[in-house]
Amino acid sequence: MKKFYSFTFIALIGIIAFQWSSCKGPQPCKGIITVYDSAGVKPQANAAVHLYAQINYNGAVYQGDLTANGTTDAAGQVSFTIKNPCILDIRATVAKCDSSAARPRDYCMGTGIIVFEAGKTNSKSVFISQ
Repeated sequence: MKKFYSFTFIALIGIIAFQWSSCKGPQPCKGIITVYDSAGVKPQANAAVHLYAQINYNGAVYQGDLTANGTTDAAGQVSFTIKNPCILDIRATVAKCDSSAARPRDYCMGTGIIVFEAGKTNSKSVFISQ
């Protein structure tokens, strides 16, 4: 009888250990985007950041359904959490930027790509072109 209780106890411990180590739910994908000026020195606060998926197929360009928008904080950063892994295009715009062009522009823009991976936080820097 003592062996039966020992076996049952060990089996119970094994089942509990298996439950803790198996099948974790989907892990969120996180990304931090930092927007800088064209020299890469000054972080850009209040920059509008738009994430989107642009698909080129058979010579045509399509926009995917997944989009996200945010505004950078004082440190020039904005963070996003996406449910599933994906690759998204980045478009960051700064209103009323200082442009060295002969004709000043109402906004300046920077682009990039960020990869969202399950359970990871990836960082990307975007540089605003003047």
